[in-house]
Amino acid sequence: MQSLHPELTNAMSAMLNKLDSSLRSGGYTGAPVSMYLAGGMAVHYHCGTRYTEDVDASFSARLLISAKDLTVDYVREDGVPSTLYFDANYNDIFALMHPDYRESSVEWEGIGNETRCVYLRVLAPLDLAVSKISRFSEQDQADIHSLADAGLIAPDKLRAHALEALDYYVGNTAWVRGTIDIICSEIS
Repeated sequence: MQSLHPELTNAMSAMLNKLDSSLRSGGYTGAPVSMYLAGGMAVHYHCGTRYTEDVDASFSARLLISAKDLTVDYVREDGVPSTLYFDANYNDIFALMHPDYRESSVEWEGIGNETRCVYLRVLAPLDLAVSKISRFSEQDQADIHSLADAGLIAPDKLRAHALEALDYYVGNTAWVRGTIDIICSEIS
């Protein structure tokens, strides 16, 4: 893991503090809720290659929170003011996800998990790359290339993992099979 943008990591930590405060003020006293981080923040965690403004995540429990309160203003290292917000529209049901992605996720150490009732976990590089195949935007492709360039994924393992994930989906999978071929060829 690299952290080329510590101010973005600090903004993520501040968001987790807000989420923790919201849950505790609602009376939550149970075991920590796991938060599974995907998207650009997960790429930041693994590669440190880009900024993102949104947090894409799913949880191990259903939460009643106000996503509008989960925004954090911060300043990028180049002096540009920015905002990190929780994307309430993110949904792992519509992304290509391997069925074991939660078990394969890794703890974001050093971000304060031990002090919160929200325990931040990050999709493993291979699961993160698979999650970006079905949308396949320019940014998704760049993120997969960043993971490959950092030596975190290999084309043969990506192909096998993505095809295994695809076995759990219904619908027309031909387009996704094509994107798997394209990206695996590009990162070879």
